[in-house]
Amino acid sequence: MEQKRIARYLTAAGALAALVVAVIFFLYVPLLGQQLKTVYPELRGFFWPVLIGAWIIAGLYVAALADYFRICARIGQDRSFCRENAQGLLRIARMLFLAAGLIVLDGLLPCALGHVGNAAWLFFVLAAVIASGAMGVLAWGLGRLLTRAVALKEENDLTV
Repeated sequence: MEQKRIARYLTAAGALAALVVAVIFFLYVPLLGQQLKTVYPELRGFFWPVLIGAWIIAGLYVAALADYFRICARIGQDRSFCRENAQGLLRIARMLFLAAGLIVLDGLLPCALGHVGNAAWLFFVLAAVIASGAMGVLAWGLGRLLTRAVALKEENDLTV
């Protein structure tokens, strides 16, 4: 019963994260892009490429969340310490690291090429890179720890 309750809380947190991703990438980024396009006409040609890049990044987040929800389901089935969860966490880490790198390219390249610096946009890009990188490090660390725990569990199961 405890595992199911933990899984419900984790799933609710993931649903909140999915909502935040949707609001940021499908509301905030397009609106900010429209604003930047108006203020900096020289960036007008970057609007659609950057927006498509942002949606690709959102796709990575959605894929990472899908893995996260599969992990939550296995936790609810009392399968917390399994190889699939460890591999899922490591996959999530790779997707988050890739997203952080794409955010740098997608968010800063147009500013550099257009010789434009908008404080709100630069802050958003920096915060997104730090958040993706930090979550990637957490997922990677947990994935590595879980990989070791699964190996120990399997070794222990063989000796019993």
